[in-house]
Amino acid sequence: MTTTRYLLAGDVGGTKTHLGLFDAATLAMLETRTFASADFSDLPAMLRSFFGGRALRCQAACIGAAGPVLDGVCRITNLSWSIRADELRQFLDCPAFVINDLEANGNGIALLSPSDFHQLQAGTPRLGNAALISAGTGLGECILFWDGTRHIAVPSEGGHASFSPSDPTGLDLLAYLWQTYDHVSWERLVSGTFGFAHLYHFFRDTGRAAGSAALEALAATDGYGAAISKFADAGLPIAVAVMERFVALYGAEAGNLALKALATEGLFIGGGIAPKILTWMTKGGFLNAFVAKGRFRSFLEQVPVAVILNERTALLGAARYAKYHAHLS
Repeated sequence: MTTTRYLLAGDVGGTKTHLGLFDAATLAMLETRTFASADFSDLPAMLRSFFGGRALRCQAACIGAAGPVLDGVCRITNLSWSIRADELRQFLDCPAFVINDLEANGNGIALLSPSDFHQLQAGTPRLGNAALISAGTGLGECILFWDGTRHIAVPSEGGHASFSPSDPTGLDLLAYLWQTYDHVSWERLVSGTFGFAHLYHFFRDTGRAAGSAALEALAATDGYGAAISKFADAGLPIAVAVMERFVALYGAEAGNLALKALATEGLFIGGGIAPKILTWMTKGGFLNAFVAKGRFRSFLEQVPVAVILNERTALLGAARYAKYHAHLS
């Protein structure tokens, strides 16, 4: 009789955390649950809830976490948690790893099927590097470095690099945000936590579009992302303006990343936002901004661009990382 060997995988974000158990031999997902991150004081408390008193012995574990990982420690950028690999090993009594959530996402892409993607641009793929950009609670970026045999996910904190405007409205937007921030990063504009709210207030406060009491009331309960999406789909001018600008900014920074990575094999769009606003992502504004890089327009027009639809990609990648680095057969 064969006994199942388990891998524990986690995808910890500022808003939600996905936890899953996998078959260590096949990487088949056996169980998954989603938690509100802020409902727990730390990861061990969440793990206790996940296991529910079960005495499951894991062969290895890997947690992808939304923040920089230094010496096996991650301080979550948009959550008051710290996750330590050494504490996780002690808690689970097995090999355990903590990696950046985009590194986990990058590792998961190889396990996806064609139905897990929505192609925005077919391009002409060439064997080589790829890249991943992911707007959710924050903005994550990752280079998928081709070593001649496989892609190695190289995490970064590129979402916190300085925002650079590309048109007069962008210049005004930067000046507007400088009233609040000494440093304006791309995450301040391309993320669920900040982006939609900042863009809405910019368009309203500068008189570019009339504000909406109904939209603001919904944003107070559901957040600006959900409110903007709903009212943009209904044709409200300020919501349409915000959505179009958000998508264009997303495309512009995706193009920047594709250039920095020399992503001949593709640019992947992860995170929870893109699948929810897929209609707007496909209208052309994203790709127009993506390729608008002067002399390198023709290069970027050849880069395949796809939205990842599978929200469990980071879990899959964390499980794959655990199996590989724990040397499990």
